[in-house]
Amino acid sequence: MKKLSIFIIGFTMSLAFSGCSGMLDEMIPKDAIPQSELSDSDMEKLINGVYADMEEFVFDFYMDGDVKGENFKAGPGFSLNDPMLMAPSTSEVLDKWQKAYTTLKQVNFLVETYETLENKETSIAKKAGGTAYYFRALIYYNLVIRWGGVPILKKRTYDTVPISPETDVWNFITEDLSNAEALLSDFTDKYYVSLAACNALQARVFLSLERYDEAIQYADKVINNANFTLSTSSVEYADMFIYNSNSKELILTLANKRTSSLLLFYQKINDIDPTWDYSPADDCYESLYANTSEKEGDLRRPAVFNEDNSRILKIPNGSDGQFVVNEQPSQTPIIVARLSEMYLIKAEALGNVSGLGVLRDFMSHRYEKINLPTSMNETDFQNQILDERHREFYAEGQRWYDLKRTNRLDLFKSLNGRDYLMYFPIPQTEIDLAGTENYPQNPGY
Repeated sequence: MKKLSIFIIGFTMSLAFSGCSGMLDEMIPKDAIPQSELSDSDMEKLINGVYADMEEFVFDFYMDGDVKGENFKAGPGFSLNDPMLMAPSTSEVLDKWQKAYTTLKQVNFLVETYETLENKETSIAKKAGGTAYYFRALIYYNLVIRWGGVPILKKRTYDTVPISPETDVWNFITEDLSNAEALLSDFTDKYYVSLAACNALQARVFLSLERYDEAIQYADKVINNANFTLSTSSVEYADMFIYNSNSKELILTLANKRTSSLLLFYQKINDIDPTWDYSPADDCYESLYANTSEKEGDLRRPAVFNEDNSRILKIPNGSDGQFVVNEQPSQTPIIVARLSEMYLIKAEALGNVSGLGVLRDFMSHRYEKINLPTSMNETDFQNQILDERHREFYAEGQRWYDLKRTNRLDLFKSLNGRDYLMYFPIPQTEIDLAGTENYPQNPGY
């Protein structure tokens, strides 16, 4: 990529290298250490540092799809006049772009470290490589669904790397996930990247690409994994979003157990003082979990909304009046993948004929009573899928892209024909530095 401030900075990796011994402590600058000479202990520290960087990355992107998906209205500490509006000069757009590429630099160091190893068959080597390829795919997934074409950086560089077409970015993601799949171990702990986490992201990616057979294949790998089980009550659903959760729905969640630079979800939607950014949009509060002829008694509602339409309880803030206790709200886990998405991916990929049974199976875990018809046309089935995804992933950042990828722009209330907003603008400062030939602006801006 170009010589931006985000790449001019030295290779810090302070979290990754803090407390290292021997050569790692003595070498200055730290990135002068030959990667081939890192010990197993050093590799573990490097991996842990990447996890810390990825926590910040996922946190920064987490609820963006709810804002632009019209799930929120302004809370007492924020103004939200037009949730869809973006411009090349918008700081929010630049901040997300820069966060993605600064994080990518750290992840690429781990990729390069793995790729320079003479012996790639050790457990620590496979762990490093699988983790790095997975996280790089996750970064690019978040980039491509927003910007479409972006620069593909396979290694750290100060060179200007032109924007690649969107198709190439998707191909890069699937290639990285294939590499990760070959290296990662079976699931043992929800706080670490596993083969199951890789399969879950593969299912999501293949659904986006409308490669439905592969989406079903990878969703099934997770659904059939005995480590995971759907929750069946309001409390079990709510317990996914608390410190030290024991939920068996969680496939991958970043621990967020830090003592400084806290990542506080409740400041966005449910603060302990009147300064949170967002409250539930009126129509969501009133009707998102409403009974219909097909389903009654949604078990998720008590875990999501407060009684006075001011707070979103889904991430408890630790004070009184919450649906479940969150003993350390400052360490709320950052969920990356969970089982329910695999059921909904499989149902959607199977379509209205074969997918209805999978949808019914999923819904039986979320309602007191369901009464789905024996058949649905394609439009009704898609409406059911989108409604379930809306209910299930409210305040988890998925709504905007769900409507984009299914081309259901009619469900946006504030889009008003501005379809170009389905792609983020390339930040103007990036274009100024790289030139319009390398960084052409997305249409409409």
